Amino acid sequence: MTDPSPPISTAAADTMWLTRRIEKLKQCFALCGIINSTLDLPEVLDRIMRTSRQALGAETSSLLLVDETPGPGRGELVFQVAQGPMSDSLRQGFRLKRGEGLAGWVCENGRPLLIEDAYADERFNPEVDRRTGYRTKTILTFPLAVRGRVIGVSQLINKEDGSPFDAADLEMFTLICDQAAVAIDNARLHTEMLKKQRMEFDMELAANVQQGFLPRRVPDVVGLDVAGASRSCDETGGDYYDFIVRDGQDGSPGQMVVVVGDVTGHGIPAALLMASVRAFLRSRFLAPGDVGQVLDDVNRLLAEDLGMTGRFMTLFALEVDVATRSIRWVRAGHDPALVHDPALGVFCELGGKGIPLGIDGKWMYPCESMDSLTPGWVIVLGTDGIWEARNPGGVMYGKERLRKIVRARADCRAVDIVDAVMGDVETFRRGLPRRDDETVVVIKVGERGVEHEKNHAAGGSVCGHISVGMRR
Repeated sequence: MTDPSPPISTAAADTMWLTRRIEKLKQCFALCGIINSTLDLPEVLDRIMRTSRQALGAETSSLLLVDETPGPGRGELVFQVAQGPMSDSLRQGFRLKRGEGLAGWVCENGRPLLIEDAYADERFNPEVDRRTGYRTKTILTFPLAVRGRVIGVSQLINKEDGSPFDAADLEMFTLICDQAAVAIDNARLHTEMLKKQRMEFDMELAANVQQGFLPRRVPDVVGLDVAGASRSCDETGGDYYDFIVRDGQDGSPGQMVVVVGDVTGHGIPAALLMASVRAFLRSRFLAPGDVGQVLDDVNRLLAEDLGMTGRFMTLFALEVDVATRSIRWVRAGHDPALVHDPALGVFCELGGKGIPLGIDGKWMYPCESMDSLTPGWVIVLGTDGIWEARNPGGVMYGKERLRKIVRARADCRAVDIVDAVMGDVETFRRGLPRRDDETVVVIKVGERGVEHEKNHAAGGSVCGHISVGMRR
C-alpha cells in the first residue's frame, strides 16, 4: 500500500525551515525588547531568565554576575537569579570561584558551552545534583560580556521535552545573552547615575546647611570692625568661623568671641564634626566661664564622641571684653593670630600652647591675656588653606605675602581686608582648584578715647611686648 502523502520537496523544506527560523528570530527580538524595557537591575535580571526559559523551553535557568567590589571575593561569580526546580538550592548570594564548574569555566575563558550530556563532561560539578536530587542532563552556558569584559554568566539546564540543547538553541541564546549583557550594563549605569544624583543632591543640601552655620551678620560692637569669609575646596568643608556675643550684667554686649577652626579632612564627615563643635561652643558660651574653661568642656565632650577615630579640630578662640578692651585667647593646636600695628609698622602673633580639640579629653587649655587693644590694630585669624595655597609652580602663598596684603590695606575696613586677602589668594593660584578650605577673619580695632590715645603715644605698642617674631 502506497503512502498517500506526497513527498515534501527540498524547496518546500527550505521554506518551512526559513519560516520557523524567522518566527524564532521574531520571538527573540520581541524577548530582547522585553528585557531592555526597564532599567531596574533586579527586574532586568529576572526578565532575562524568564524570557530565556520561555524561548528555549528550559526547565531551570540561572544568572551569575562577577563580583567587582574590592575585597577577598573580587572576581567570583555570585548567583543573582535562579528559576525552576533547582532555584531554592541556587539561592541568591551563592558563590563560585572563577574557573569552578561549567559557569566558572565559561567566565574564565569567555566562550559558551553547549553540553548535551553533563555527566560526560569532566568540568561539570555534580555536587548540586547530589544535594538536591535533581538530575542535570543537558546544559547551555553563555558568557555575558560588555566591551570585551565578562560581567557574568547565564545558564539553562534541561529542556522540558527531554531533548538536548542544540546549535539552534545556542544561536538563539547567543542573541538573547548579547542583548542581556547590554541591558545589565545599562541598568548598572542607570543605578550609578541615580546614586550620583542622590549624592549630589545630598551634598548640595549639606552645603546649604553648612553655609547656614556661618555667621549671617557681623555683631554690632562699638569700636570693633569685624568681617570673615570661608571658601570650601569641596561642596562641604571642615573650616569654621563664628562670632559670639556674650551679654554683660546689664544685658548689653559684655564680650565678643571670635573663633576660627579647622577640622581634619574634608567632605561630609568634616562638615558634621564642624557642626558638632559649633553647637558645643555656642551652647557652652551661654554659661559663665572664660574662654579657656569653655574649651576645656567642649574638648571633653568632643573627645568622648571622637574616641579612637583619629579625627580632631584645631581652633583659635579670641574673647574681647567690650568695656575694658582687654582680650583673652586660647590656641588649641591652631596657628597663632596675626596682629599688625600700622603706627609702628610691626607684626606680632598671639601665641600660646594647646593641643587640638578631641585628642585628650583631660587636657586643660591655658588662657592667654592682654590688658588692652590699641586703635588701628588689625588682628587676622585664618586657616592654613590660606598660607599653604600653591600656584602652578608649586610655590606656597606663605604668611609673608599675607602680611603684605594686611599692611597695604591696614587703613581699610575689615571687610575690605578680607576681600583683598581672598582675592589675592585666588590670583596667586592662577586657576588651580583649592587644595584645602580657605578661611580668614579680620578684627579692626577702632578708637576708644582720648586717654588711651595718650597712653599709646607715650608707651609705644603693647604688641611689641607679646611678640614671638616681630617683623617690620
